Amino acid sequence: MADVVVTDLSRHYGSFIALDEVSFDVKDGEFLTLLGPSGCGKSTTLASLAGLDRPTSGKISIGGRTVFDSESGIFIDAQYRDLGLMFQSYALWPHMTVYKNIDFALELRKIRGAEAKQRIHETLEMVDMGAFVSRYPGELSGGQQQRVALARTLAYRPQILLLDEPLSNLDAKLRERARLWLSDLQRRTGVTTVYVTHDQSEALALSDRIIVMERGAIAQIGSPEEVYERPATAFVADFVGASNLFEAILETDGLGSGKITLSSGQKLTVEGPINLPSGPVIVSVRPEKIELSAAPDKQNVLAYELEARSYLGARNLAVVKVGSQSFRVECDTIPGTPNGLLSIPETEIRVFPTAEAGGRRSH
Repeated sequence: MADVVVTDLSRHYGSFIALDEVSFDVKDGEFLTLLGPSGCGKSTTLASLAGLDRPTSGKISIGGRTVFDSESGIFIDAQYRDLGLMFQSYALWPHMTVYKNIDFALELRKIRGAEAKQRIHETLEMVDMGAFVSRYPGELSGGQQQRVALARTLAYRPQILLLDEPLSNLDAKLRERARLWLSDLQRRTGVTTVYVTHDQSEALALSDRIIVMERGAIAQIGSPEEVYERPATAFVADFVGASNLFEAILETDGLGSGKITLSSGQKLTVEGPINLPSGPVIVSVRPEKIELSAAPDKQNVLAYELEARSYLGARNLAVVKVGSQSFRVECDTIPGTPNGLLSIPETEIRVFPTAEAGGRRSH
């Protein structure tokens, strides 16, 4: 397989900046996900990698080969980059059988005869679709069509697999099963994969690393655990998973520790190191990190009033009020009393500068 290196990639459409000097690498055999809301630049990045769009500036190399370099004028067309690309639409030919759909992709690459036949059967078995070789796309479910489309892409053995929201057309139950199947397939084949999605559950479940994008720039790069547990910005904390975000006043002791003061005047201790000056900040606390029915000797104990509750099946969601501040809390059980104590561990409080609420930054 191959690795990918992207350096200072930019894409401008007139005065609009779709990509702003984006740099990252994809290791050989890695599953890397570009995650972010609509318009953040993730699909533009994928199109640039695929050769379907010409960036304004920057450089892209795949497997040590430069496929785009604005300074030297290099731009290798998509058909010569040896990439596998799969979109939301599976684009299967409705008048061709499963076998013919895959065979046509091989024919375009001049792979014929016994080798073509072997590849078709190998990839169909790989995606558990060997029994459907004579079916037409209209006779398959959405999940089966997705597997055929992926088999067609894998059959010509691309260096890099580029996937743009490939599970978005599946229902929720099937999408969850498809994540497990796709993750297992990628591990077995070892193909270097760049995956685009706005679904943070997909990103967390599938990825070796995640790039969170915001307004054409990279907000954070890290493992799923790093991005979820240690978000680099308030945007990442809010976008990846649920989070209680609120404004507070930070007081630091100059030694890396500090306290935050809520709008109600109550104070919470924050575990350091804190690299921000005293003053207004944005605070993030995950709903599942807040403990209801807390003992008085726990960390950061506050009195709360229960405002609302929702049953979510495996979990419960409570909305509680602390002074004028509301918190969402995910828990196994909700206390039966309307008032009580909650605890917020010092290690689970994240503090960000207020400028991040409307800005962006790149790492």
